[in-house]
Amino acid sequence: MFGGGCFILPFGRAKVSPQSDWEGQSTMSLQSTDQDKVTLYAERRRRRLLYSLNDLQQALSACGFLYECDEANAYSKIELRRFRCYETTLVVAYTRPFTQSRGAMTPLTMKMIGLKLTAERQALHERLLEMRNTIMAHSDSEMMRMTTEAFDVPLRDGEPPMHFIQTVFDEGVTLLGALLIETNELLNEVYHAVYHTLHKEVQANPELFNIRVDSPEAKAARNFRV
Repeated sequence: MFGGGCFILPFGRAKVSPQSDWEGQSTMSLQSTDQDKVTLYAERRRRRLLYSLNDLQQALSACGFLYECDEANAYSKIELRRFRCYETTLVVAYTRPFTQSRGAMTPLTMKMIGLKLTAERQALHERLLEMRNTIMAHSDSEMMRMTTEAFDVPLRDGEPPMHFIQTVFDEGVTLLGALLIETNELLNEVYHAVYHTLHKEVQANPELFNIRVDSPEAKAARNFRV
């Protein structure tokens, strides 16, 4: 037996030992698999960071629109619903990167962008996630505020009355005043952390950011012809 896992056959032909060959292929296969996993994770992380920029930009725009709501003013139900739409967009867009989406893309984490929030901003971050989970993205029965009443409208003589429902829902806005200012500061802090992380990475590997994503499913959702 010689080094390298070979032995000499009677006719002088060298053959690789089956055990040695298997071990070599196994090691190479494991290395290849591990590298593929690293590459795949890096790609998913890059996509998440890029998508997060769009989500956070939407949240920041909604936050800017919500500044139009003055706590001291009285608003009609329709006007309050407009502000509530801004608030819903703010919360859903901000929290979207931090929640698991369909597919295999990893959620955003503060560690991923090297951001350490203060205790106060971490509490606000968790409050926005809670608002998203119980009010904005889902109608949690424990968080609903609603009053309904049935009333009758008489019809012609001898005909039974027509019954209708009158509903009153909570149209109030939560993120106002000082809380809105704190939310705006949190959004900006997270946005700039994501942007600076991507900016540093594109300096090192600009070719990795030449990406065009427009799937058939996305086109169909926009009613585009595939």
